[in-house]
Amino acid sequence: MLVDEIDIKISAGHGGPGKLISVRSFRSAPKLGGDGGRGGDVYVVATSDLSALNKLTGIRKIKAEDGNPGGTNDSTGKSGQDIDILLPVGTSVVDTETKKIVELNTPEQRILLCKGGLGGRGGNFRAQPGLPGQTIQARLILKLIAKYGLIGLPNAGKSSLLNELTNANAQTGAYPFTTLEPNLGVVNGQIIADIPGLIEGASNGRGLGTKFLKHIEKVNLLFHCIASDSTDVVGDYQIISTELDRYGAGLTSKSRVIVLTKTDLVTPEIIKSHTTALKKFGYPIASVSIYDKNLISSFLRFLQ
Repeated sequence: MLVDEIDIKISAGHGGPGKLISVRSFRSAPKLGGDGGRGGDVYVVATSDLSALNKLTGIRKIKAEDGNPGGTNDSTGKSGQDIDILLPVGTSVVDTETKKIVELNTPEQRILLCKGGLGGRGGNFRAQPGLPGQTIQARLILKLIAKYGLIGLPNAGKSSLLNELTNANAQTGAYPFTTLEPNLGVVNGQIIADIPGLIEGASNGRGLGTKFLKHIEKVNLLFHCIASDSTDVVGDYQIISTELDRYGAGLTSKSRVIVLTKTDLVTPEIIKSHTTALKKFGYPIASVSIYDKNLISSFLRFLQ
């Protein structure tokens, strides 16, 4: 399962308290009570491991280490240890209160999220408590950074095509919504994502549409899959194209290839008729069957 959204409380460490050491003479005695150590900071770090968000499932709170109290002889307490939270490239960290967003777009990118609190000052007559570290209620949202995306109505053959191209082992079958989350594969070192079957009304959330559509916002090239055994390939195309347009986020301006899948189920004459009907949309058109190695090899030229 690919977890793509988590709510979690993230806190930096509390500053340690200063040390109070009483002395009889303020004028003659040096400062003996040490300052408290600072609280640990919290960083978010981008990783190419797309399953990193899964490891946070069930965790409701992450907190850095508190600073240690100040010591005697004006010794400063040890600072709390900083922590790194590993998140997949493509994750947005949203402060649910301020709506401030931190974006992780490149591997090994490291951003300070919560600053640890300062340690309290120590002294001979009085000492200060440490300050609390920053805390946010965060929503971690993963938007896949895949170079290629497979889109289309349920049962359009996307998962089967992904399996053939990448051996991703996506669940397949003759049922709508067989795929309930994005499936990923790698072709020529680039990620290709099978976006779960979209339906009419997806841009308004029907069928979890907006949950799925967000994953293609950063895709470079869309493969719009249409089943060759459909009785209305133009209508199938228009349903998905309309939802992309309504969703916005620049989806309709992305490069696109129309892919007629399952060509083994129909005659060459039907494929020719479908191709003619779809040409008016102005995109390149490819025909594929997972049982035809020549067609698969020809299709791979789009993934160079």
